[in-house]
Amino acid sequence: MSAPKDDKRKFYWHANTSSGGTLSLGLDLTGEFSKEEKENALAEGIRACVENMESQGYIPHNASLMSSGDVAREYGKTRQYWEKLLNEGKIHYKETSAGRITTNLWVQGYLNDREQVNKYVLNVRDILDTIDATKRTGGRVVCSVCGKENFEFHVNGDANINGICRACGFHVHTTK
Repeated sequence: MSAPKDDKRKFYWHANTSSGGTLSLGLDLTGEFSKEEKENALAEGIRACVENMESQGYIPHNASLMSSGDVAREYGKTRQYWEKLLNEGKIHYKETSAGRITTNLWVQGYLNDREQVNKYVLNVRDILDTIDATKRTGGRVVCSVCGKENFEFHVNGDANINGICRACGFHVHTTK
């Protein structure tokens, strides 16, 4: 975005990625911007963040956010079937203020195999129990998947737990 030298408009974006791969992106605008200019500034921030997250291994090359309807179209079954799995905690999700359910980035690899889904759920529950037992808000514990003490986690208040195993790549992101 180019502007005249005497233009008093300024914008910048700032981003942070947690160890669990959660992105926090902020955009600050000073002055008058058109809707298109705002969208372009935000798009550039997101593009740069995605590029950085891919280079750091946070986002698999084939990852995508999918609603329960998207999952049903892609993998078969009904939207209700997938929402049931989401509601049972077998697949982690985010629900927007509009009520749209979106699966997280790390689930896509487990959708084709119900046995893998159940194994994933057990591993998540096991690692969450391990984290709860430490009574700490961050640190390193033994990974439920590979058994190495390389699972780094952080508990953000009562809101969520982020974690990643630096040995095998097992990810956990929960919201309570």
